[in-house]
Amino acid sequence: MTQMVPDPVEARADLMEHVERTLRRLEDGTGPERVETEKVDLKEEAGRRDRTGGLIAGSATNPAAAEHLAGEIRCFANTPGGGAIVLGIDDKNLSLLGTALDAEWLRQRLDVLTGIAPVVLERRIRGVRLLLVLVAESTEPVEDPDRRLRWRVGDRCTTVDRAEWWSHRAHRIGVDPMAAPTSRRPQDISGGALATVRTYLRQGGDEETAAADDDRLLVRLGVLLPDRALTQAGVLLLCPASRPLIELSRLDVAGGEVIGRYIHPVGTSLVQALHEVEARLDAINGIRPRSRGFVESGQRTLPVRAVREAILNHLIHRDWMHPEATTVRWIDADDTLEVTSPGGFTGGVRPHNVLTTRHSRYPALADLFRALRLVDKQGVGVPRMFQTMLSDGHQRPVLEDLAGPRVRTILPGLPLVPVLAGILSRIEPAPRRRDVHVAVLLDALMQHPFLTDRGTAQVLQRGSDSVLPVLAALQECRVDGLPVVERFPEGWRLNAELADRAVAGRYGDLPVIGDYLWFRGGGSATVRRVAQEWLAEHPRLTSGQLAGLTGAKQSNVSRVLAELADVGDVVARGPGRGRSAHFVAAGPCPRAPGEEPRAES
Repeated sequence: MTQMVPDPVEARADLMEHVERTLRRLEDGTGPERVETEKVDLKEEAGRRDRTGGLIAGSATNPAAAEHLAGEIRCFANTPGGGAIVLGIDDKNLSLLGTALDAEWLRQRLDVLTGIAPVVLERRIRGVRLLLVLVAESTEPVEDPDRRLRWRVGDRCTTVDRAEWWSHRAHRIGVDPMAAPTSRRPQDISGGALATVRTYLRQGGDEETAAADDDRLLVRLGVLLPDRALTQAGVLLLCPASRPLIELSRLDVAGGEVIGRYIHPVGTSLVQALHEVEARLDAINGIRPRSRGFVESGQRTLPVRAVREAILNHLIHRDWMHPEATTVRWIDADDTLEVTSPGGFTGGVRPHNVLTTRHSRYPALADLFRALRLVDKQGVGVPRMFQTMLSDGHQRPVLEDLAGPRVRTILPGLPLVPVLAGILSRIEPAPRRRDVHVAVLLDALMQHPFLTDRGTAQVLQRGSDSVLPVLAALQECRVDGLPVVERFPEGWRLNAELADRAVAGRYGDLPVIGDYLWFRGGGSATVRRVAQEWLAEHPRLTSGQLAGLTGAKQSNVSRVLAELADVGDVVARGPGRGRSAHFVAAGPCPRAPGEEPRAES
């Protein structure tokens, strides 16, 4: 017989039942031996007693209290099903002492101390403010500072060895929690949820699954098990939600007035709420009123595909133990979409490697969204979001790791970058127009006069070995017969002639705001800035290199370098003047590999 394991949503509901039962017993005056359980611990806020044992006033922050709770947080994280702490109670005599700690401060402080960000809620009993700290079960052992493992047995934490911890977890779960069975049955599915599912399937071209009867449909989605139990992923997506899971707001400006809001009613399924949010965004995300260079007027304000990928990525990979809804914000003045959800990045994924690193917090949930034809295979969504935004003439998406922890994705609508879209739309061979590597490298080289080999690998989010075949493919790309990128000493740059044509407006307008192609055809200040950036990365600079990077006349380049030498920012080296001379940064002088040190005159 398969053992039932609560999914993150059900786990939290089960934990809250234990907490509510404990709070009722506190109000009834039941003794501590019947109040504290394996799931719930009562704690006084540490650091609030004076030398005589008297209680002193509380404050919003208390590092001593957080340090004291950290051990209990680790213990509950190791305990099957997690647990909860009721903070603000004397566990010896059940006196209601209360606490003034700020809930968000405590959550973030515990995250710093333990790597675990619990849910922290406020509750009052007989007018006394308490904090409920809910801790989810960890997917791997959580050590104390002394490298011991502890978990909760009865009403106290006891030591457990690693072998026993893993053996118990393997027996208890064995699979992705979202794939495990629940007590829910098909009759528990929200009314209208399956109709929404069929709509998505038809939009995705899967008419066969959409036309199947209910049971066959659920089996093909992978959410109905042979004993007719729904999986946890199926419950999350299809059954009535006990709280809002996703909400949409429309603001006039960032941080401004809310001019529209949708929060789905309690009892609505997540799939229905998602469909409603998409429909409302479809109305907000209108058609561009006029053409800007090569950004066509028939396009949506933001690419529909990028908008969908941003929202789905958050719903699939967020931490579903946390009660916060995934928030979607549209900012009118900036044509910008922001999506924020609880739970940090996992599995080694970070903002700097989202294009190349893959991980699913809940693989079964990700697979369900694939079965609904809402997303493609794992790892395609974020690269596609980047490529779609850039090829439509937008800046690249921004992914942020926020305190909490939370993740935020920003799709910036303005300023438009028509010149970027214009060049991407002309690349040959044509399939490379859909290549995310081409798009992100071109975007970077239009904002920087050069990229070192290391910087190129960072932009492409690849290692030094795996970047080589990507660069080989990029070198084959042409626009009007010109190579898009070209090798430059110890790095790469945008083809100079292509850059000058872009500055002249051949491929679309430059953005009104921004740094695209700032380094081409500028005056002395531009030449000076490029020289300084080059010498920050390289041991030497020639006037020929500087002229190639900026497109400035040789006489202007030589004059700028002479001025930098006069004020002591650079030092002239080598024989003669002009192209035969080279310059190094002032101070401790970097040298090229193999170059002999020179005596200063």
